[in-house]
Amino acid sequence: MTMKKIIAFIGIAILAVGSASAGVTKSQKSEITFKGFGTMTSSSTEMLAADRKLSDNNIEFEGKGLLGGLAGKTMFRSGHTGDFIDLTAMTTAQIDHKKKTYTVTPIEKWTETQKEAQNTGQTEDTGTEKKESPIRIVKSEFKVEDTGESKTINGFACKKYLALWTVEWENIETGDKGTDKLETATWTTPMTNDLAAAQAEEMAFSQSYLKAVGLDTKDFQKDVLGTQWLGLLAAFDPINGQSQMTVDSEKLASEMSKIQGYPIVIDGKYFPMPKFKKAESEPSTGGGIAGKVIGGLFKKKAKPEEENAPAVAFYTEITALSASALDPASIQVPAGYKQK
Repeated sequence: MTMKKIIAFIGIAILAVGSASAGVTKSQKSEITFKGFGTMTSSSTEMLAADRKLSDNNIEFEGKGLLGGLAGKTMFRSGHTGDFIDLTAMTTAQIDHKKKTYTVTPIEKWTETQKEAQNTGQTEDTGTEKKESPIRIVKSEFKVEDTGESKTINGFACKKYLALWTVEWENIETGDKGTDKLETATWTTPMTNDLAAAQAEEMAFSQSYLKAVGLDTKDFQKDVLGTQWLGLLAAFDPINGQSQMTVDSEKLASEMSKIQGYPIVIDGKYFPMPKFKKAESEPSTGGGIAGKVIGGLFKKKAKPEEENAPAVAFYTEITALSASALDPASIQVPAGYKQK
């Protein structure tokens, strides 16, 4: 699920196909709430070993208002689905458990896909002249704090870290100003041998997947806050993602190193706080359904109980995790399902 082109990074180690291999089985639950728009909840279980990964997902979306209802029928469809990734065959399969069918698509090189889109005039920027952004970053700060809090979550002894990312910006053309804040509480558990093995499997597959789609793996780093979330949140920026929520890479790495252990819970809240100089000023959201959704989030007057609520809140919790031998051959589309 994305509002923009966000690549999902997936992880396991490449080992010999057809023999028992180290593997990972993980179950988790998630919830994403869009202020005044709707909430998507999901539970999933994934198995990965060698060059294969199988996910089983149950998703529900409860929309609010007209836009929320529209999104529930388009972008955030509820249902019982699955995904199967086979890096040896260079294919992915989208599984519909209700209909007991699946659709296979090839894994394509990202660079080749972009070139093809450019040649066919399908890129987002086709026919649009790029111009320098009027947005000036006044201040960008990222810091991580060890709160000292601890508790047991699903049998895992956890401690809490709090990360705060703040970006102050100004539109030099209109005088509009604002502050974007991303607050993320991360509960981690001490790294055991099993967890270290699971993390290594996930990391190795992530790098193999990136290589499969033609992206450079040298700059890939494990980010417990989820870089894919930063891309998603940028889509909901009041100035259409132009605030560039970035910070010095060395500073980011230094602060991230404070977070020790394996993440069990990630609880994030995004607060965009624009201060428009003129009452008629409105954020640019672009066209299409995504643009309407984003525009609706920031133009709609919040209800009293939603005044201080984040524009986007996301929560993920690992409910079970184990690293044990799995036969890669057992990781496949369920028997009896028909290919569409």
